[in-house]
Formats: sequence, structure tokens, C-alpha cells
Amino acid sequence: MANGRARPERDPSTERHIFRELGFASIDEYQRWCNENHLPSSVRKSDLQRRQERELFQRQAAERALRQARQSHNPSHAITRIFLGEIDETTIVDEPLKIIAQACRKHAAAAGLRDYLIHVDSAGKLLTSRESTIAVLNLYRYQREWCRNPTEWRPRSHNVEKQVASLAVHLLCDYEPPAFMTAVWYKKNRTRQRWYIHLGKGGSIRTAAGLPAPLTKRMAHWFTEAPDLYTPLAAIRYGQVRALGGDRRIADALLSTRLGLDFRDNAFGLELIRFFVRNPMLDTAHYQPIVDFIWNQKYENQAVFVGRGVVEERGPAQPGLSMGGRTPEALLRQVEEWHARLGRTAKGGVLQWTKSAIPDFELVEGKRESRNMCMWRIIELVSSRELEDEGRTLGHCVATYASSCHRGVSSIWSMRRETETGVTRLLTVEIDGKRKQIVQARGLRNRMPEAKEMSVLTRWARAAGLTVATWVS
Repeated sequence: MANGRARPERDPSTERHIFRELGFASIDEYQRWCNENHLPSSVRKSDLQRRQERELFQRQAAERALRQARQSHNPSHAITRIFLGEIDETTIVDEPLKIIAQACRKHAAAAGLRDYLIHVDSAGKLLTSRESTIAVLNLYRYQREWCRNPTEWRPRSHNVEKQVASLAVHLLCDYEPPAFMTAVWYKKNRTRQRWYIHLGKGGSIRTAAGLPAPLTKRMAHWFTEAPDLYTPLAAIRYGQVRALGGDRRIADALLSTRLGLDFRDNAFGLELIRFFVRNPMLDTAHYQPIVDFIWNQKYENQAVFVGRGVVEERGPAQPGLSMGGRTPEALLRQVEEWHARLGRTAKGGVLQWTKSAIPDFELVEGKRESRNMCMWRIIELVSSRELEDEGRTLGHCVATYASSCHRGVSSIWSMRRETETGVTRLLTVEIDGKRKQIVQARGLRNRMPEAKEMSVLTRWARAAGLTVATWVS
């Protein structure tokens, strides 16, 4: 299957130079570096050119390390110099300081922000990572609602995440919100940050503005009991499941499906939750196929091929679908029949779509001469036929995503491992197009990712600027 770019001829010395000696994650990354440094972008290089590239790369790494050491040795001093305009933002290597420099340009009352950051840095360790620095700056935006002076804050833990939680409670709260709510400060979602402040002032989540669904008192109670690793939206769904008689096992399983964070039709969502609660012996491995089937039948337009290469989009097959009177056995039979239909493309038609802006991924491990060389690839699937092939090989219903991929709502990716014995498909990955987040990763017959697969997936996410939903692993 084509992965959207020309593959260079395999050459062990070239791969060793690019991936091991220079440490690049992909050919594209290596070629971008070459272009930035006015070097030939071809992967075919002489021994002299490779030696020169190694020397340049090592020199640049040393210069970066030296600048970073100078900047991070005394962050408070660096912050002062940034606010005085004595440090050019383009020369800053330390990422937290770069974020602070960008914030300095946006704040009119820069002196107040400077003093706040200097105290936070001296009292704790919150300006040592990108994530915690963003959290500190987000808290500053609500300074008019602070109930305590930041200069009075003294953290009791050396753990950065606990320090962020402590600072947020100190500045904004009379009552401590659930631990999972601290996560709102790492993002830019003002609505959920307002939920945090509302809870911190003693309010109930039921009366917070901008909720995706109304909550009963019992749902609101269980919301506050959600596991620490949940997101606020996941906690709302958790509260619904527990209030309706379900347990965490059911909640966790539902959060890995489309129902997890999709509140478009709350009344039906609650009906579907009740179905799963009423059938506690239904294996949770069936939740995702069942929800995919229901979503397809109730909400998704049907692509009907009316001629070769000609597709007509019609409304959902069963827009009035309800869970009344359905049994797990009958529903699973319908799911199985639906999967069988998905394996057949009507009249030879194929739905195709444009590749997303997210780059494919390649990772080389081992050595060809040692006969243990392995190439990991993550490639985007760009047609209904490719989705069908993936679904047949791994035994799941990814073919149902053709419409979502065609509309740009989601993109589907295939993780594969290539060795001298052949290519093995390992995982199918879904990315939420709007959030740029990996929201599903499933292997053969919907198994969860293994540790090594998660490691490769996480490495790709970092390289591509994606986040990984907590429930994926």
C-alpha cells in the first residue's frame, strides 16, 4: 500500500547514518534539517558528506545544550531579562522560557506577570516543563478571581503535578475540586476552567455553565468520585453510568467507544447506558462494535454506490433506532451481519479522501547484518477499500469510519511492523481531526495495545504534535 511518499532504496549505511548516528525519527525530518542548513537533501551521501553532517549535528547539539544550561541555571534571572527585552525570543531554546516570552508579548501589565512567575519559580518547580508552565500562565488569566495572594503559596510536595494542583487551589478555591479537574489548567478550554472555579467556590457541577448534558443530583455526586486520570468530560459520563447503576468497568469500556465523549443525543445516550447496565454479563469487548453499529445506523449518512465510481449519500439507515426490547444476543447477530455487509463493496465502488496534514511515521530498529532489523510504520488509510482490508485482517469494524474520514472528522491509521519475514498489521488507530488526539487504538479482534506498540505510538504522537487520550493505553 502506498504511504504517500517515495521510498528511498534500502541501504544499511544510509539508515545507520540517519536514524542512529544523527537520531532522526524519519527521512522527512532528516531532509528538513538538511534544507534548513543548506545541505543536499538527498539521502545518498559520500563518506565525507556524512562526516561533515555528523560534525555539524554534534556542534549544533552542543550549542543548544550550552544555551539551555545558561537559561535554565537561573530561571528567575532569565525571566527578568525576558521582560526587560534583553533576551531575543528567537534565541531561547528552553521551551518553558520560550512560552513565557510569548506570554510577555501578550500581556499589557507585564510587571505583575513577571513577579508572579518569579515567585512561582522560587517557591516550586513549575517552570521546568512545557505543560506546567502553560498551567501557571492559564491560572494567571483569572487573577481577578484569586482569593489568595500567590506570594503566600508554599507547596508541600516536590511533585510538579501536585504543585500545579496546590497552586490552583490556593489561588481560586474555598473548596478543593476533584483531583481530575486540575487537568483543565493544562489546556485552553475556558469553559472547563470555569467549571473548576465554580466547584472551587462551592458550586455543584449541575449548575455550571456550558455542560454537554443536564445532570441529576446523583450524577453530580458520582462526577466528583470519578478516577483521578479521567478528564472532566469523561467524569460526566462516569457520573451518568454510576448513577444509572453501572460500575467503573462499564464506564471504562464505554469511554473507549464513540459514546464516551459524544453527548449529541443525551436522551438516547442514557438509554444506551441503561442497556449495558441491564446486561452486566455482556463482555465489554463487544461494547465498541455494538456502539459503532448503532452510531452508523442512527446517525451516519449512508454512502450508496449507484454506479462504478459514483456514490450517492443518503440519510441514516435507522434514524429512529431505540434500545427498547433489544437483547444482547439479537444485537450481536445484527452487528455480525453488518460486518459481513461491510466486507462487500457494492458495484465495485470505492470512497476515497484526501490525506490529512499529519505525517506518516517510520522507525528503524536493529541491524540488517544481525538479521534483527525491524521497520515500524504508521500510515494513513485513505479509501473505503483500505479500511475494509484493515478491518478484515484485524477482525474489527473500522470500515464504518469511511464516511467520517471522507468528511475529515476522523482519520484512520495502520501501525505495521516489517521484518525480513514480511509485514504484520498490528494496530488500527483513530485520530480525532478537530482535537488532533489519538482516541482509539485496537489490534486483532479489538485487543488493547501492547507495551511496545504504545511506545511506538507515543513516539509518533510526539513527533506529529498529537495527544493521546488517557483511555487508549
